[in-house]
Formats: sequence, structure tokens, C-alpha cells
Amino acid sequence: MEKIKIGITQGDINGIGYELILNTFETEEMATICTPIIYGSPKVATYHRKALGNQTSFVVIDTPEQAKEGMVSMINCFGEEEHKIEFGQATESAGQAALTALDRALADLKEGKIAALVTSPLNNNTIRMENGEPFTGQTRYIEQVIGDGSKALKIFISGNLRIALVTDKMPVADIPANITKEAIAERLVILHNTLKRDFFIDNPRIAVLALNPQANGKEEAEIISPVIDELFKRGVRCMGPYAAEEFFGTGNHTHFDGILAMYYDQGVSAFKALSLYEGVNYTAGLPVLRTAPAINVNYSIAGKSMLEDEQPFRQAIYTAIDAVRNRARFDNEHKNPLKKQYFEKRDDSDKLKLDQVTDED
Repeated sequence: MEKIKIGITQGDINGIGYELILNTFETEEMATICTPIIYGSPKVATYHRKALGNQTSFVVIDTPEQAKEGMVSMINCFGEEEHKIEFGQATESAGQAALTALDRALADLKEGKIAALVTSPLNNNTIRMENGEPFTGQTRYIEQVIGDGSKALKIFISGNLRIALVTDKMPVADIPANITKEAIAERLVILHNTLKRDFFIDNPRIAVLALNPQANGKEEAEIISPVIDELFKRGVRCMGPYAAEEFFGTGNHTHFDGILAMYYDQGVSAFKALSLYEGVNYTAGLPVLRTAPAINVNYSIAGKSMLEDEQPFRQAIYTAIDAVRNRARFDNEHKNPLKKQYFEKRDDSDKLKLDQVTDED
């Protein structure tokens, strides 16, 4: 069976992106579980490798079709273009290089030349969009570029802990206005479908957190609870709303397959306290698959061989591989679902009704 092709972007060349990549594939076994294809600059990668004393080797290719199993490949996104590497510095040139590599990878991802994409950390503030708009993060950018109109949902994953967000990074004063029935319902449905399709959980249990500390505000009564009740009737096993402090403090989170937090700090603070160094940022809701290590560019240690553990990057790769397999398995099993056959009680015996079927699966 052909190994799954996983695209990997270089991220910010002044940060820890290449150290994550090179350290991960310095262990030869990592190139045997998938066919890794790095989107970046061979010159920059070589510079990082020498600075770090790393022994990872790679071959330069032009297209994903040329990638060979058991080897680390790199697609040169820059030709002979030179890049100034300034470890630990936030520069616009590094930001644009990160965006160029991301764009090339997204083009191949959209065309199905790679099965999934793992993105390395970059600095949003160093990227200048052509239309003058700010770069608001890789998740939203991927949604806009190749999402085909679908809405992306950010899920933070560590083992069986999966926390999704209703609202992403925004001022606290703006959060209540963005906690709407429509937003909660949309994200609950995406989370439910993702847990079934990408994680192959047959009937996922989802906990919904409250907005207010005691779960007794008007948002809980008028917005959150009605959505939970309605979606539960429609087959989404969502429960709550739970006060976040009590929910995590008593270990209730271990009883659920997914958790929906109302805002960024509510979900991510708990996630980072529980996940240690293995967190993965998973992009759900899109026709394509993308993961990322849940860490930032870490300018303070870039180029100093001070990275304690590349485990989050490894986990991002493992998660991408599992999601590709799970999605294919789910789609195959649901391609031609069997019609339900049921018994109709008539007298003292049950008669199998072969001529009455439903479209449910």
C-alpha cells in the first residue's frame, strides 16, 4: 500500500519551524510511516541543519509525484532566491517566505497531490496581504483559500482531549455578542461530524461549556441551553452547559469525546494545563485536512538547539495520518449505506418487512 503523502510547510525561517522538522525526521523511522514532503527552501534548510548540528538528509523534488517512500523530500518554493536568516527576529521577509511556502502547499493540497498538510509555526504580524487586510492566522487563511465556502473549526487535541472554540481570539468585551445560537449550533454540528468522520467515533459525546462562571447567566438560559436541547433531539449528543472551573477541576472532561468552549482563553488555558507538550491544532470542517503543533515560533530559542521536545510536531503528523485513514474508512463505509429493515408487529409473530426501508444510516 502506498504511503500517505504529508505536506509540511517551513513556517517562519527565523523561528523554530525547521528545528521541529529536522529533529522530527532525524529519526529515520518517521520517514517510513508516511511520505513527508517539505515546502520550503533547500538553502534555508541546510543553513538551519548546520546551525543545529542536525544530520537529517532530504532530496529536492519538483512535484509531489516525484517523492519516494522512505525518504524526506523537499519542494523548492523559491528557486534561486536568497533569504536572510536572522534567528529570533520578526521580519517581514521571513513572513512573506512563510506565506509563499504555505501557498504552494495549499495548491497541491487542493489538487489532491498531498493527502494532508502539517503547518509549522509562523508570525501573523510579519505577513502583509496584497489587499491590505491583516493576516489573521493560518486556519482562517486556509479556509478562505481552499475551503470552498466551508467554515473552519479550530480544535485543540491531546490524546482523547479535544477542545473546540465558538469564538477565536478577540477582545473579551466582544465575546458575548458573538455567542449566538447560530454560531454555537454551527460549531457543534461541525465538531460532531468531525469526531465521527475524522476520528471514527461512532456516537460522540460532546460537552458544552457555559459562558458565565456559575453557568447561570442569561446566555446559558436564553442561548446555549436551547441550542443543546434542539441539537440533542436531532441526534447530536451534546450536554451542558457546564461551568468550566468545575468541569475541568472534577475531571468531567475525561467522560467526553469533544468539548466546545465559548471563547479562546476558556478552552486553550485548560488545554495547555492538561496537554503538557503534546498539543495539536486541528482544522476541522473543511474538505482538506490540516494539522499543526500547538506552539508558536519561539524566537527566544530559535537556532540555539534549545528545543526541549519536538513531540507536538510528531503528534501533528500522527494525527494527520490517522485522520486521512479514518476519513477514507468512514467515507467508504457510508458510500452505499444499507437500508434499514424492521419488523412490524401484527399478531403473535414478527414479520420482516423487506419492502419498507428508510434512508437513515
